[in-house]
Amino acid sequence: MSEVPKQGSQLDRIEGLLAQVLDRLTRMEERQNAQSAQIDSHAIQLSEYSQRIRELEVQLAVAAASGKAQTRALNGRWAAVGAASLVILGAIGAFVGNAVIKLLHIGS
Repeated sequence: MSEVPKQGSQLDRIEGLLAQVLDRLTRMEERQNAQSAQIDSHAIQLSEYSQRIRELEVQLAVAAASGKAQTRALNGRWAAVGAASLVILGAIGAFVGNAVIKLLHIGS
């Protein structure tokens, strides 16, 4: 004859399985909490990095703008030096030309 399963044994088996499921769920919840803490930590780091990047971008923009202004100022200075040197060379050329003309007239 076949044995009739005991109700207590089935309930015990179901309770055991439920306990396993609850243990697994508890471990999953603990892992999720740990991962949530890591994600929060990463989010804080990302915001710090984004702030640093913003500051560097501003510094780079300021450096680029001031570099352009300095380049323009230097170009203006070189233009002034070039103009002054052309005036000086012109004066020297005129002086040498007059000297040569006077030498040619005196000699003839």
